[in-house]
Amino acid sequence: MSKQLIIAGFHRSGTSLTAQLLHRAGLFLGYEMLEANPSNPYGHFEDREVVDLHQQILGDNDLTWQVAGPLLPVVGEVRWRRLREIAERRNAEHRLWGFKDPRVCHFLGLWKYVLPDAKVLVVYRHFADSTYSLARRHAQNLFDGEGPAELHRRFWSEPDLALRMWLAGNEALLAFARTHPQDTMVVSMRMLQDGFPLIRALERRWGLGLPDVPVGEVFDTGATTGRPGRQPVSDRRLIGRVRAVWRELEALSRRTEAMLLGEMRDARR
Repeated sequence: MSKQLIIAGFHRSGTSLTAQLLHRAGLFLGYEMLEANPSNPYGHFEDREVVDLHQQILGDNDLTWQVAGPLLPVVGEVRWRRLREIAERRNAEHRLWGFKDPRVCHFLGLWKYVLPDAKVLVVYRHFADSTYSLARRHAQNLFDGEGPAELHRRFWSEPDLALRMWLAGNEALLAFARTHPQDTMVVSMRMLQDGFPLIRALERRWGLGLPDVPVGEVFDTGATTGRPGRQPVSDRRLIGRVRAVWRELEALSRRTEAMLLGEMRDARR
């Protein structure tokens, strides 16, 4: 029986670091990866096939990756068939496989329907740092003339766009975690930066068969930047939602840490 591990997290939240770590441990993440670029110098570790499918579903719903509100996607038969084909092919060819794509925040329900035993690793980062990192990336993309200029400009022409995107992505992740608590593990980027033994925790929780790789082997402090100063907010009504989401994410990550510590104590008895 094949096992699956989906790496889910909002853009600029540490999912590439996490995927790089798991890839080094032997997790199959795809057949054709997106190439590295200045904003992800070590690679995105995203499979084009999965990313293209998610982009197509968003396009079918008249959206881009800049989802800034709740999304219940309409999925046509062609996309459903492609999703099943991806899952069936990888199940047939790999004992353990997974994928990483920030867009999957909004599509976990689709994948869980096709892969009912799939496990989901949620990675989150403080909203101020994620939104700052997005702004830096798209300022550079706009300056370099890379991609559609109107998409880059939205981060300055629409107040709080990045923050509303962070909310939409993480609220979707929390909704999934509440519905499937036994199949979800939540960690923060800060935990990984501090050396949390992620693969050991995954093994104790789900027994995926991955050899341990220390986070320090892939983490580069120079590749991440935090926001200098406080998060600017135009719509003050967002503050309560942001605080509530942040508190719940933090509570779930503390539960992950407590689970590992508790099982390690039990193992020593």
